[in-house]
Amino acid sequence: MAARTEGRTAADRNHKKKKIFTRKMQAKFMLVFCVVFVLFMVLVFRIIYLKQRHGVDYTNAVLSHQSYVNTNIPYERGRIMDRNGAVLAKNVVTYNVILDPSVVNANNGMYVDPTVEAITKAFDDVSASEVRDILKKNPKSAYIVLIQGCSYDKVREFKRLQEENHKLVKGVWFETIFTREYPYGSLASHIVGFVNSDHSTGAGIEYQYDKYLTGKSGRESGYYDAELNLIKKTWPAEDGATIYSTIDVAVQTAVEKNIKQFNEEMGCKNIGVIVMNPNNGEIYAMASNEGYDLNNPRELTGFVSAEELAAMSEEEKLTKLNEMWKNFCISYTFEPGSTFKCITVAAALEEGIATPESTYYCGGVAELDNYKIHCNARHEKLTLEQSLMRSCNMAMMDISDKIGRTTFRTYQDRFGFGFKTGIDLPGEEKGIVVDKLNLNQVELATSSFGQGFNVTMIQMAAAYSSIINGGYYYTPHVVKKIVNASGATVYEAKNTISARTVSKTTTEFMRKATYETVRAGTATPAQVKGYLVGGKTGTAQQGVRQEIVTDNKYVVSFIGSVPADNPQVVIYVVIDEVNSDTLYNSSRPATMLTSSILKEILPHLGLYPSEGEIDYGINIIENAEDEHSAEIEKKAE
Repeated sequence: MAARTEGRTAADRNHKKKKIFTRKMQAKFMLVFCVVFVLFMVLVFRIIYLKQRHGVDYTNAVLSHQSYVNTNIPYERGRIMDRNGAVLAKNVVTYNVILDPSVVNANNGMYVDPTVEAITKAFDDVSASEVRDILKKNPKSAYIVLIQGCSYDKVREFKRLQEENHKLVKGVWFETIFTREYPYGSLASHIVGFVNSDHSTGAGIEYQYDKYLTGKSGRESGYYDAELNLIKKTWPAEDGATIYSTIDVAVQTAVEKNIKQFNEEMGCKNIGVIVMNPNNGEIYAMASNEGYDLNNPRELTGFVSAEELAAMSEEEKLTKLNEMWKNFCISYTFEPGSTFKCITVAAALEEGIATPESTYYCGGVAELDNYKIHCNARHEKLTLEQSLMRSCNMAMMDISDKIGRTTFRTYQDRFGFGFKTGIDLPGEEKGIVVDKLNLNQVELATSSFGQGFNVTMIQMAAAYSSIINGGYYYTPHVVKKIVNASGATVYEAKNTISARTVSKTTTEFMRKATYETVRAGTATPAQVKGYLVGGKTGTAQQGVRQEIVTDNKYVVSFIGSVPADNPQVVIYVVIDEVNSDTLYNSSRPATMLTSSILKEILPHLGLYPSEGEIDYGINIIENAEDEHSAEIEKKAE
């Protein structure tokens, strides 16, 4: 009985013990467990975050308590290519040889002799005495640039010697240096741009797309172990992206070659040439009178004489450099002359003010508000097409008078005059147009044939392209796509249509009229056998018009397209102040230069002569109808 009682008592005690851990206690335990678990996870995530965000700093802090090296790993700047993959800008790898005297001098100088011997065998740029002198004067230094810009062959030879005697050749390592190089020298210099020695950019794509071309530097930290072996930890650099431009090296080369030949034979103050695709705004070539050496962009030799250079102040040199770097095709403004007549005629067709059947009378001169405005000839009766073919100022004045200043100014805006085109190059100017309120009778008349206001070449090229491509104004551009270091495309040109300018009906008329202008009008020297070439000439006098002209300052030009019936290429040639006593105010130099360029570039662009080869059947007459700038003369009182 007593035993049963005792057993029951023990069971009761065990039962009570079990009941001590109640549900309430279990809940509290779970709460504590969850809190601890959450705090643990927060700590883990915090550690991961700190490692990703500040891992390099913490590692360097640890290494700072030892003998260590801590250097930047330079990124490789992105390359610039032409549209077909030819390299326009790349990097050349060189190395800086770094000496660590604190390591070389360690262990009572036992590493000095073998290290100096290896250095002098691999690098002939430095003598043994120079190295020993550095070790003696800077015994505790950890970073001395011994040699700059060393080739890989020499670095490889040193590493071979170091491996043969790795226990004794100590305290030498290498920094990778990237130097910008331009394989084609001055080719497309105003488009490509350059990189200065301090890594700042100057002009062109190098400047405009610097954020893509620039990568992110890496870092290398390390310490010397007990045997003075360098133990490294590396965070690699991120290289810049590769830019594929719209430029075609072959087309650019042909353009620059012909410009050089023109200057040798005739000469001028400046030339600009643009070759572009009218159907998407891509620029195939863009060149001006003189390119500069991209590998030495601050070299003025060849642009000024040695005597002039020696006498120039630093400020004058900088002014000359900026002039040399300036892109004539987008940064220089001028009066377009008769090439603008295409805009005037297109506007008239769009507004219904003119039709292909419209006729005009040209008496050779007209008087407006006491000013006499001349044409290049007395044309008598002309159709609308003939007014372009013969470049009649009187017809344009008649048209502009019917259009009126408000509508005329509206069309200047529509075609982008007075605004930047948005081309992806720095330094673009927007030109100067006459305010609507100031477009009085004379100003409106002269504006109709391209005088009294200023444009840029890229404005005219883009506007003309829209006239002959169906009325689509594409934003001109020089970059096609950008590919990052991993091979992913991070940018691709969308060939943006920024405006509709004219109807397809107007385009059809303009294609035919510009073709006739080259076939039998003022632009016959622009013909290329086997091709349908369309276009319009232009001549504009610069400066103040006077009754007696005392100088020969004219801008002559030609803008055209090929094939005329389905344009795939637009070319615009502008020549400022031709060095000729007979052709200074004639568009002939521009049309002849155009023809020479087209003959070379059209087959390369996949445009071949039509079957049987076209023969215009027109002999180029020396005194063919070249339009001359209208001279505005104040009527004598």
